[in-house]
Amino acid sequence: MSTDRTLGGLALLMALVIAGFGWGLVAPFAYEPVGPSAFPLVTAALIGGCGLVLLLRGTGRAEPGVPGAGRGVLILSATLLAYAVLFQPLGFVLSTAAMSLVTARVFGATWAQGLVVGSILALGSFLLFDHGLDVVLPTGVLGELL
Repeated sequence: MSTDRTLGGLALLMALVIAGFGWGLVAPFAYEPVGPSAFPLVTAALIGGCGLVLLLRGTGRAEPGVPGAGRGVLILSATLLAYAVLFQPLGFVLSTAAMSLVTARVFGATWAQGLVVGSILALGSFLLFDHGLDVVLPTGVLGELL
């Protein structure tokens, strides 16, 4: 079995697990128009769709990894863990900007590029979700500024 098909099967399995957990999410009171189950179900659908494509069209064996790729994976994993821990205290904008900056650096951006892109991404997505879609996001230390 090819590595693409293996990854596709694992992605489908992960999508089923995410959908299973997300399906039963209900809020005790309605505070957002889309509800808490929308994000995990959309995520599961996207992961499942990509997994299905890999499963049906996957070919070949994996090529050898790029030297240093493991370091990048470790940095990104630590960044996601830090994002989860700092999301509430720092707030959406600062934690997302910091995560985006580190991610951009791992993928080869300069500090300036990462800072600009991370800031625009964080502020833009906050405005879209909080003001445009009425999804409540933590403001953290920025509090009343947002």
